[in-house]
Amino acid sequence: MIRGATPGDARAASARFAAVLDQREFRSELDRLCVCQWHWGAPREVRIQALKGHRERCTFEIAVNTEGEWHRVIGKVYEVDHARAFQRREAVWHAGFGSGAEFAIPRPLVYLSWWRVLLEEKVEGPSAKEVFLGDSPDEHIATAERCGRWLARFHTAAPRLGNMVDIRDKFPRFRQWADQVASFGEPFASKGELVYRNLEAAAPAPDTVEYCAGHGSYIPEHVLLSGGRTVTIDLDECDLADPARDVAWFIVSLQRLALAHLGSLRALDGPAEHFLRTYDLSDRGGAAAHVPFYRALECLHRARRDLVKRVPPVPEWAEIMLDEGLRAS
Repeated sequence: MIRGATPGDARAASARFAAVLDQREFRSELDRLCVCQWHWGAPREVRIQALKGHRERCTFEIAVNTEGEWHRVIGKVYEVDHARAFQRREAVWHAGFGSGAEFAIPRPLVYLSWWRVLLEEKVEGPSAKEVFLGDSPDEHIATAERCGRWLARFHTAAPRLGNMVDIRDKFPRFRQWADQVASFGEPFASKGELVYRNLEAAAPAPDTVEYCAGHGSYIPEHVLLSGGRTVTIDLDECDLADPARDVAWFIVSLQRLALAHLGSLRALDGPAEHFLRTYDLSDRGGAAAHVPFYRALECLHRARRDLVKRVPPVPEWAEIMLDEGLRAS
């Protein structure tokens, strides 16, 4: 599903991006890569499956059959040029997150600027999301700890790329979120306004932040468990940010998994605590001081999505998120 779109919009957007991969010129370039760069041989068949979409990009699995053997890569098609996304992946890859690393990212293969297509390694293995929705508490804990260690490693070792994010510059946007929540009446108006005021009072000043590489979208479905390797995907939103933001996103995302699939916001509190403890015990200890602020912010964001972006709206979830935002702040 394309985020923030109706099913009809999602199908249209996916079809538009998929059409890029169907172009004769792109297929010719794919043939060349298979033969000359990846040494797989000449493709006999190509299959393309849409995996996930946004308004401005869509992710596909591209399966290529050469001489009876299937090879798979991930292709991301962008609305506008995204060469920097490839450059950032290469920089992270070469900074110790490559194929032999315990904490890694998919190998960036090539960026084809003419078609605005990025190709990268297809990593095999379940996502952390799949594990958390399984029935093994021991696996929940082990996975949470792996996620915490990956993020700590990333914040410590990844190169500082992209623009520095001063969260105070974003408050006009947060004001819009609160106003949109308020448009649904009570109890959303008063609770949303209180969350916003708490955020204003607690906004971290730049001189209190230990800026580092930020993933920008660190959530359980973006972490893959490939044997003994922990591999994180979707580095499109890398920036230079407060490390507490990535930590908070992961925790709130766990809560949302619990709410949507397990019937209670609290159902995955155990793994969330282990994730945070593991991160805090790393050499990033103390770097996540602003987690309560970012948790409250993400709760406001999710409440707004529940009311404005979901069709139909889910006011029950929105109120739960606003209550959690008040508790966090």
